[in-house]
Amino acid sequence: MGVKRMSIIVGNFRLSPELFVRTKLRNQCVEMCTSRCCEEGVSATLYEVARIKEHADEIQPYLIEPYDFSKWDLSRPADIGTPLLNENKPGEQCWFLRANRMCALHSLAVDKGMPIASIKPYFCLFFPLTLIDLDINVTEIAVDGKAYDTCLVESERDGYLFRQFERELRRVIGDANYMELEQRYPE
Repeated sequence: MGVKRMSIIVGNFRLSPELFVRTKLRNQCVEMCTSRCCEEGVSATLYEVARIKEHADEIQPYLIEPYDFSKWDLSRPADIGTPLLNENKPGEQCWFLRANRMCALHSLAVDKGMPIASIKPYFCLFFPLTLIDLDINVTEIAVDGKAYDTCLVESERDGYLFRQFERELRRVIGDANYMELEQRYPE
């Protein structure tokens, strides 16, 4: 019978044991994003949608095709049928994805000197990581299953998988907690 690995606790965060396995995988999104994570659509909260709508005019030049954000009326549950909140049909991709495969929201934030988190949905900021509900009030940070087919590719060097997601983990657990992980799991 195999040994069951336990979640790793750092600060108030529970991290999946898969992040602490030594592997020869690297996160290609750091230097060459393929945008395959955007192919199924994106989850966004109503608050995130409202933040995006506030920048509708600024976003237009970054889009492949103009979009009428006034159609994005999310005042009733029936109105939640937007391209951002729904799953895309086969062959579609997130419509914030530009021809150069970069995100329009991310590009706008960089060009305007805005914090990326001020406009980009949490799902996008956190991918290829995800949150898994293990029990009531117990959530674990884990690698999204899609990442193994999209972001993670073979590498010549081995290392702890969590190090491949430094940017995403620091954004969620903070610098101090990430540095604690580095100390507990040195290269």
